[in-house]
Amino acid sequence: MPTTALGVSANADPSQWHGSFDCAQCSRTSLPAMEFSAKMQQKRRADVRASIKCKRCVESAQAAERALSAMRIADDDGTLYACSVCKVEKPASGFSRAQLNSKSADARRCSTCRDAEAANAATNADAKVQAVLRDARAASAKADATLADFAREAALEAELVTGLKPKKISGG
Repeated sequence: MPTTALGVSANADPSQWHGSFDCAQCSRTSLPAMEFSAKMQQKRRADVRASIKCKRCVESAQAAERALSAMRIADDDGTLYACSVCKVEKPASGFSRAQLNSKSADARRCSTCRDAEAANAATNADAKVQAVLRDARAASAKADATLADFAREAALEAELVTGLKPKKISGG
């Protein structure tokens, strides 16, 4: 990792950067924007004193709520429902209430499949961001790199930390 004479290291891991976001639930402080959902970032920008939760706390709360909901759903009639993704027949406790009530049989997905799909979508989004950043860093590392290459890399890194998209300002 390149280091300047001032001791500043370039191309550091964005997850290690300090930000100005604090989680109200787990009390972690100085977190970068990438630790929070876009909705939580928007809520904080609207009201600086708003209490926001990091992605980790939101996911654990959702898991606890799903477990509690699964215990509440009564399987009195013993009816089995088929998941359209994994094709496994499961009791009502394997599905959310919304999936059971409003979805047709060919669109019904069990909780396991929905969670896996959500995790896969999040992983794909993170991989896409990392690929774009890796390409920008590669362009900046070339001997013939221009100021625009360095500005693009800096804008992508700043977006990860702050959650704000860069604005293009015209020259004239």
